Amino acid sequence: MIARFVKSLGYALNGIKIGIKEERNVRIDIVAAFYVCLFSKFYDFTLTQKVLLVFICFTVVGFELMNTAVERAVDRPDKEHYMQAGQAKDTAAGGVLLVAAGAAAAGVMLFWDIEVFKKIIAFFTANPIMIICLAVTLFASCKFINYEKK
Repeated sequence: MIARFVKSLGYALNGIKIGIKEERNVRIDIVAAFYVCLFSKFYDFTLTQKVLLVFICFTVVGFELMNTAVERAVDRPDKEHYMQAGQAKDTAAGGVLLVAAGAAAAGVMLFWDIEVFKKIIAFFTANPIMIICLAVTLFASCKFINYEKK
């Protein structure tokens, strides 16, 4: 029983690895989650709000992986199922769009605070080395997002 669980866990981790290596949108979602976590440190979020942020980040990435699974499962259908395959892919993409839009709306509601924006700007202007660190993470994030598998 434990061996089956470990084997299943291995398959799941492999699926995440494939998503990261081969799907640009998965990498975009991971980078967005990183910056959500980074900038959330400037906010006095309650435990419930922190849980919500973690759940939203994992949900967006999870939906993106499910979309990838649907796309791959229905790629190159026979002529008889061509329309259904396209509809399945469109529907899965629509699911991702809805979750991402909900995540963006929740993000605006949670993060839109002019006073905190001022605090963030003051932090970075008082710590020029942190501006460099932020620039390095932005550069690394762009490289990660635009990674091309070989």
